[in-house]
Amino acid sequence: MGYIKSVTWGGYSIGISFLRQILLVPAFVLTVGKESYAFWLLLSSIVFMIRALSLGQLHFSSNVINLNYHVNKGNDELKVAQGANTIYMILQAALGLIIAFPSCLAALSSHSEAFIYNSNAQFSFILLLLSKIIMQYSSLFLLRLFEPVGKINITIKYQTLGELMEFIVTVAVIFVTKSIFYTTLSLFICSIIFSMQMFFFVRRNITYALPKLFDIDYTKSFTLIRQSFLLTISFMVEKVYETGLNLIIVRAYTASILPLFTTSRILSSSFYRVSNTAVLPLIPHMQKNFSLRNEQDIIHQMAMFWKISTLSLIVCITVAMPFISAFYTGWTVNEIAFNSTLVCLLFMAITFQNFGVILNEFLKKTNFSKQILLYNCIKSGLTVACIFAFGYVNNISGMGISLLAGEICGLLYMLFVMISYLQSTAKFEILYHIMPVLLFAGSLLTFIFSSNYLLFVILNSIIVLLYAFSLKVFKRSN
Repeated sequence: MGYIKSVTWGGYSIGISFLRQILLVPAFVLTVGKESYAFWLLLSSIVFMIRALSLGQLHFSSNVINLNYHVNKGNDELKVAQGANTIYMILQAALGLIIAFPSCLAALSSHSEAFIYNSNAQFSFILLLLSKIIMQYSSLFLLRLFEPVGKINITIKYQTLGELMEFIVTVAVIFVTKSIFYTTLSLFICSIIFSMQMFFFVRRNITYALPKLFDIDYTKSFTLIRQSFLLTISFMVEKVYETGLNLIIVRAYTASILPLFTTSRILSSSFYRVSNTAVLPLIPHMQKNFSLRNEQDIIHQMAMFWKISTLSLIVCITVAMPFISAFYTGWTVNEIAFNSTLVCLLFMAITFQNFGVILNEFLKKTNFSKQILLYNCIKSGLTVACIFAFGYVNNISGMGISLLAGEICGLLYMLFVMISYLQSTAKFEILYHIMPVLLFAGSLLTFIFSSNYLLFVILNSIIVLLYAFSLKVFKRSN
């Protein structure tokens, strides 16, 4: 029942995320223009990179609390984590104040200092940063305290409500005021109100008390920061891939190409969002099995996810393909030219990303810090290097090839890690479930060169039927 509730709220989160991604583009383009929208993307990318400083610690400490809750109720771990949160929030705010200087912000965003001054961009940046830091603390620490007591559905529910609030405020204020500054100010105010409500809500509904700041041993908190350092670096590298690529694209190509890249990526990632949401409710159970060394149950959970997500992704992309071009043109209010090759390459990339997401989350939530760091370095490093290489010759499709290359190489490394960890009986099952992913990538590649939708449908139908039939055969043999 808890899993059903989690997936249900995850479904709401998918809908909100989809609407947010779809509506924010025309909202900004129609109200403040394409160039200001590109600046908003750059501003957001810098903010998300700073926010990523504490992601490793947040995940590491929450994992420790979850893994130790059934032993000592996690009270000591909670105090240590709260101290580490405080330290990181102060550090992030201080770094933000430095970057907010117009000369620094202009250098990072490739805009003039005059533009920064005239648009109050330095104040917009600070307000946006503070709102994201506050919301991050609520979503990734406070609300995750429900996970070890078996109430992850509550975590996902209120995380989703927080996303909904941010979405409504952003769209409403940008339409009414046509100002990025007032939009960030509104987000800042709402984040404070929401986080205060979540603080008192969590304190009323969890079995352990939230520690007060003067009850914390900050020496132990610094020790936790040191222990989570590898995961912190890993998340920083990961955010280079997720949001920092916007800054890389501006340097490798031009700022004018950024809206094409981000909108194409949003379009492809909207299909992947479904899988990401379905993974999160599985993690607490997998953490428990990891502690008990129950490897067969771990691989069973992964296989169940792969069966559903792979088939769903293939079917959804196949059905949507004829409508994507027209949708994209209307969505971007005819301001951004559609590039079918780039979108297909990004679809290939998210297909591999979809397969690897449960491996990635498992390694994160069980504190395989070194492995996650190396994975992110491989994926992000290769992607960035390829972007600069393709940007040098101004190859637009190269942006998609770069992300695809990073996803494939990163997944290969994760497969190596998991196969090394799991029993030999589970190795074949992992390799078995990746076959439809490889076949679908080949189908997308065929569509890029042929543009024949009927052939695309036939190939994908064969892939789905073969996979569904072989699942039955595989199940009987085991």
